[in-house]
Amino acid sequence: MIAGLLAGIFLAAIDSTVVSVAMPTIAASLRGLEMYSWTFTAYILTSTVSGPLWGRVSDVYGRKTIYLLGVLIFLAGSFLCGVASDMVQLIVFRAVQGLGGGALLVLTFTLVGELFSLKERAKAAGYTSSVWALASIVGPPLGGLIVDSLGWRWIFYINLPVGALCVAIALRKLSNIRRGGEGVDFRGALLFMAAATTLLLYLNEFDRLSGAPVFIVSSVLLFGVFLYSERRSSTPLLPLHLFRDKVLRAGFLSNFLAGFIFFGVIAYMPLYLQSVLGLSATASGTAVLPLVVGWVLASNVAARLVIKTSVRIPAVISGVSLLAGTALLTQLRLGESILLPAFGLVGVGMGFTVSTFLITTQTLVSRNILGVATSILSFLRLIGGAIAAAVMWMPLGATFRRVEVAPDFSSSLTAAEKLAFTNGLTVSMAVAAGAATLAMIIVLLTPSIKLKEQRREGA
Repeated sequence: MIAGLLAGIFLAAIDSTVVSVAMPTIAASLRGLEMYSWTFTAYILTSTVSGPLWGRVSDVYGRKTIYLLGVLIFLAGSFLCGVASDMVQLIVFRAVQGLGGGALLVLTFTLVGELFSLKERAKAAGYTSSVWALASIVGPPLGGLIVDSLGWRWIFYINLPVGALCVAIALRKLSNIRRGGEGVDFRGALLFMAAATTLLLYLNEFDRLSGAPVFIVSSVLLFGVFLYSERRSSTPLLPLHLFRDKVLRAGFLSNFLAGFIFFGVIAYMPLYLQSVLGLSATASGTAVLPLVVGWVLASNVAARLVIKTSVRIPAVISGVSLLAGTALLTQLRLGESILLPAFGLVGVGMGFTVSTFLITTQTLVSRNILGVATSILSFLRLIGGAIAAAVMWMPLGATFRRVEVAPDFSSSLTAAEKLAFTNGLTVSMAVAAGAATLAMIIVLLTPSIKLKEQRREGA
């Protein structure tokens, strides 16, 4: 059973890295270079905004039924991407694929929380983190190998046999656990997806969309209407009372800030490694591996620590690691020697945050909202990363405009331009350090509680 769940995690995790390697070839083949970024945006949008809905409907209609539905949607999207004849079709089919990918991620973590005991959950968390890291590491070379040997369409077809394995194992091993039969607030779901979609469109495409401010204003208004609707719904999509619990609230905020820091660092540090330090793409990819390795190692340690000690101890370790790592990254002028320990510390902070609060949340909430509670953590991490991509770009964009650096780095940077870029990135890392400081304050205020196997029915 765990093998089937891990195969689903691998599918969803490896997809973006494999596709990123193949996209130049795909865009050339389909003659749609001008729509290049939307193949990623479409997947991110649907996988992110659908997460809470998948979590809630699995609470109501059963884990097995919704998990199988998610896998089948992902496989249908993969097949359709493989047969796409132009970029518009590919973008639409990537959105379908992302919809299923969101279900794979949310439901896998939910099933781990549902099916395993507290001690078993620690081991399962280590397995899932390891598989996620493996997907991140092997994705780029695997993508290149498939494109060069079989053609880009097999980037998507290769998902089919692995997905079929997930379906076969789920049909045999999973029971259709149903926890909350009260129904789903579909009005709230539509409002939430509309609000989150406009926010993500703004964050991912704000420098390319005309009338971009309209998107952010619309998002704020839609979120306001959504919250108003949720407070009056008898079956809310997001149980807002969860945010009143001090431990759960600390977990939600910590995941948001950790996502902001981790994805912000991983988005812009390779640019620094290649453009300022002159590393090749392969070398820069190797240089940031401590981010992934730190995440995996810390996830395994945190999962065991949180059940043996208290929630506060691994939570504080996460805050210290994130703060120390981002503080080092604000000292880029000290040279390359700070990069590897800084990346490792940020990875450790992310690993401790994710495992600690995933296990804590799944232990504290009642089973009838396990799916949606798990999905909130994932959603907040991803939204944090999307916001970081926009916010941390601002100092870099200002640097480009000031020294007139080509945005695509089509020519080598002069010494003055490298210094200006380093200064701009230092400001971006200072923003990340500010987020880490806030995360540190939050975890220091986290109540020191000992997790027990029995869930709190009132949560």
